[in-house]
Amino acid sequence: MRTLSDLLVERVETLTRMEQMFKSKNRDFFVSLLTNPDRVIRIRALSVLEVIGDASVIEPVGQVLLKDTDPVVRHEAAYVLGQLGYSVALRFLERAVQEDREPIVRHESAVAIGVIGNQTSRRVLEKVIAEDREEIVRFSAEIALTNLDYLASHGRDSEFSKLTGG
Repeated sequence: MRTLSDLLVERVETLTRMEQMFKSKNRDFFVSLLTNPDRVIRIRALSVLEVIGDASVIEPVGQVLLKDTDPVVRHEAAYVLGQLGYSVALRFLERAVQEDREPIVRHESAVAIGVIGNQTSRRVLEKVIAEDREEIVRFSAEIALTNLDYLASHGRDSEFSKLTGG
């Protein structure tokens, strides 16, 4: 049986390797860490992919959002998909905002949909507002709809829009 001390030593070793791979922007290495048994490592890998990722990481990050066993990891995956900003991520986010059992994941998925700002998600967000049992999720969907409305009327050209997702 591994002790907490053993886990922490292993974690620091992995983080050291992650720092080395970050310097070379080794996207494949960080994608491979998305299935690491240590949820701290999975979360850190997601955070790095937000910085060095491109559209090619949407599929693996989307799978984390839909399949990871830890709700905090799934929450982080939703956040990363929103920050990456690719509309192709909406299929994962729309599914999670409607189906994930954890409010924290549905909340972040709604916010991420708003950050991406694609009008095709309007009906999903309206459904969440009407049907989700958790107020925090409904409110997050309301924020996302506000972002969609703002972007529709003002566009993404202003510095404000680029920094806030609307």
